[in-house]
Amino acid sequence: MIQPITLLTAGLFFVVLYLRYRNRRKEGQPRKRRRPFMLAKVILVALLAWLIISYKLQSLLDKMGGADHQPSLVERVVSSISSHTSR
Repeated sequence: MIQPITLLTAGLFFVVLYLRYRNRRKEGQPRKRRRPFMLAKVILVALLAWLIISYKLQSLLDKMGGADHQPSLVERVVSSISSHTSR
């Protein structure tokens, strides 16, 4: 589960990013066609990185708390490879 402070911080980040983008257009710079696509790519990469980090931290917290969890895809691949190489 994502913590409320994380959602609040992400929301604040996107609001500031939007306001900066909107103010930049008013400065009289010619609008380039590729700029919205670049902004979308940056936001998508940032969101993906945020989700990966959040997942990894949650998994680490679960392990530290002693909760029994399902092995992740990486853990299954590593254990499969290690079992095949030890034969």
